[in-house]
Amino acid sequence: MYNSLPIEKYMFIHNFLPHPYHRSRARLLSHKALLVYNVFLILFFAFTHYVPKIYPGILGYASDIKISELLNLTNKKRAASGLSELNINNELSKAAYKKAQDMFAKDYWAHVSPDGKEPWDFILAEKYDYSYAGENLAKNFNTSKEVVEAWFSSPSHKDNLLSKNYDEIGFAVVNGTLDGYKTTLVVQMFGRPRTPSYLAKVNEESINEKILESVKEESVVENSAELPKSLETETNGNLFTLSYISLPSVIDVSTAQKVVGLTFGGFITGLFALDVWYSKRKAIPKFTGHTLAHLSILAITVIGIWLALSPGKIL
Repeated sequence: MYNSLPIEKYMFIHNFLPHPYHRSRARLLSHKALLVYNVFLILFFAFTHYVPKIYPGILGYASDIKISELLNLTNKKRAASGLSELNINNELSKAAYKKAQDMFAKDYWAHVSPDGKEPWDFILAEKYDYSYAGENLAKNFNTSKEVVEAWFSSPSHKDNLLSKNYDEIGFAVVNGTLDGYKTTLVVQMFGRPRTPSYLAKVNEESINEKILESVKEESVVENSAELPKSLETETNGNLFTLSYISLPSVIDVSTAQKVVGLTFGGFITGLFALDVWYSKRKAIPKFTGHTLAHLSILAITVIGIWLALSPGKIL
């Protein structure tokens, strides 16, 4: 009596292990399989790149960024370089918030708006008469520390952080949809007034604990339905801070990227490790033994997608 079970079992094993008689790789490492993997990665990239343009807001970047942390981390960098701390300024924070609103409303990511409005225009509109001013921007980061570290790693942004020309600073951390993705914009504005002003000290606990119960219409980024309930604000003398806690998207791009990258990379690495180990153990001279070439192609594809979807961006 003919029993096909051992043969079927044998065939299944060689989805993962090299074939000793055909002298070929495991089926999951064949040229056809590698082509399928590359097609999958390309489709994944296309999905994350084009879906937001068709259905804005489905994909996004989850974050937990707080103004008090941004200020504290910024001043720590300055203190480490022997510089004085920057103090929160009411007008600079308002200018930063309105700059973030403008970027969402006009869907741009730049220091200068499509209609030619520069950072200084937002600052001057808040009656802040400056002798020096600067701006740092960030988007798609997960934490306050990631934002400040990214700025500090960039020479031009670091120059702003460590400039002796600034005495005051303003922040805005605002959620919205930019280029089809739900994201968090961080705007950091620096200044030195022409005339001395009251330098407000930050009560960090109140920044993170006080909740604004009613939101004025002018504070809405896109529409009131998209505003989080945890809008934070404080007005204390000259202090104005406005911050949003990030709303979850349907799909978080950062998480999806890491899951796909690590899962796929681990799967392929494991298969190649099995291939090398089993081939040496069984002395299988494979005709398709271009391990390095195959790994290089897949590595380039994965790295390309990883870089294309790299979340944090500064300007």
